[in-house]
Amino acid sequence: MAEHTSETTADDTNPRSRRRPDRRVETRSLSEHLHDFFYAREVPYSLAVVRIVLPWILMIAALPRWFHIRELYSLDGAPAPMWEGFGHVDLLPVFSPTFAVAGYTLMLCCLVTMSLGWRTRTSILLAMVLYPYFGLTDALSTLTKYTVVSTHVLLLLACSGCGRIWSVDAWLARREVHVVESPRCAVWPRRLLQLLVGIIYLAAAATKMHTPEYFSGDQLSFWLLSNVNFANPVGEYLSQYPALLVIMGYVSIIWEVLFAFLAWKGRGRTAMLGLGIIFHVMTYFMLGLIVFPLLFMTLYATFFEERELVAARNWLWSRLPSRLPHLQNSASPQRRSAPSPTMATLLGLPAFGTLLAVIAFVAVEAEARMDVYRTRHPEGPSRLQPLSQEEARQLLRNDVALRPQDKVFSFDIGTTTVGGVLANRCREFQQGDILVAQCTLVPPHEDLWVEVNLHDATDHVIERNGV
Repeated sequence: MAEHTSETTADDTNPRSRRRPDRRVETRSLSEHLHDFFYAREVPYSLAVVRIVLPWILMIAALPRWFHIRELYSLDGAPAPMWEGFGHVDLLPVFSPTFAVAGYTLMLCCLVTMSLGWRTRTSILLAMVLYPYFGLTDALSTLTKYTVVSTHVLLLLACSGCGRIWSVDAWLARREVHVVESPRCAVWPRRLLQLLVGIIYLAAAATKMHTPEYFSGDQLSFWLLSNVNFANPVGEYLSQYPALLVIMGYVSIIWEVLFAFLAWKGRGRTAMLGLGIIFHVMTYFMLGLIVFPLLFMTLYATFFEERELVAARNWLWSRLPSRLPHLQNSASPQRRSAPSPTMATLLGLPAFGTLLAVIAFVAVEAEARMDVYRTRHPEGPSRLQPLSQEEARQLLRNDVALRPQDKVFSFDIGTTTVGGVLANRCREFQQGDILVAQCTLVPPHEDLWVEVNLHDATDHVIERNGV
């Protein structure tokens, strides 16, 4: 025993022994890393940000449709249920105007209470059921890609602890304990949201790889010239530069492929999120998208760790005392006040249900008084006006054939090509310049012969070519 003690003391005083780390302690198995990746516990700051911001983004498109519930989602209108297109006529019911207005109003109210964090999980679950239902009921205009993505996000938020901070629920939880540390919860809902974003980008890239028109710039050019979403004057201007669209297309697809692998930390995350913000902002200016880019930029908050958001919060609070000291004081856990028993009762579950019922009742009555179809008008309900005979014949005629020249979209000349498309447009050329002629056709089209003739100043044909 004495020798053992002597060896231990000698070993502890050995400088080489002190510098040599115990590598066995640092070694961790892959299963342990995966367990920590999904089941580590954190304060859900990023999920709270998504919970607060997401409802107002969805309101951008959902709120204006409230005035058209009767036409879009009820039996009194012309709904286009998606399930009927797949042969399932009775899969889901289409309700009368009364129930449609009440349900849609309930969905909007739940989005508001979700953002406030009042009965958070109940609000999210109700919104998660009603939001996709109304999208599926009107597959022609309401159902979009962001409807599907938002439904998945709502499901994961309902499984998370996003309402444990920055919410009415968290404030009510202080009724018994006046100082409460921010509750920690498992990180797996945030991880699944991160994976959702990365997989969506990866799937979008895989789809583009099977679309030759994407790499030639034709697909994006025609999209820029349309107003399918909203006005996009920047897109119409950029459609004049197809070579730039080709470059942007390649950069976008490379970014979409790499995002799921590099957007986790360090410089890779900075590059991927930075390119993502630029990409989604440009979809607003070039394509007229609004909800879709705002949704994904909000989901980028899930890629920030708790310590980073805490550091950002502390930095923000350190700038407040000189101007807004009361705001910083209210943000301190030690100085937050608990609700009174009366306030806790007013914000309880019975009050929540009663308020939703009252708002739904008022909304049904208000929509009925709008009298969309003028059923209570002195002149009687609105009637469909018949078309004139000339207009009907014009719509039903089938004797108009497309001429070959009707399929020509543009004809441009320049000197340089990039990726097989014209990079510049010129009207004057010097002797010895290379002239590149590009003819763009409207898809789809059959094989066509395009003849190009070169004339001199006196309109004599100097050279005749074709492709």
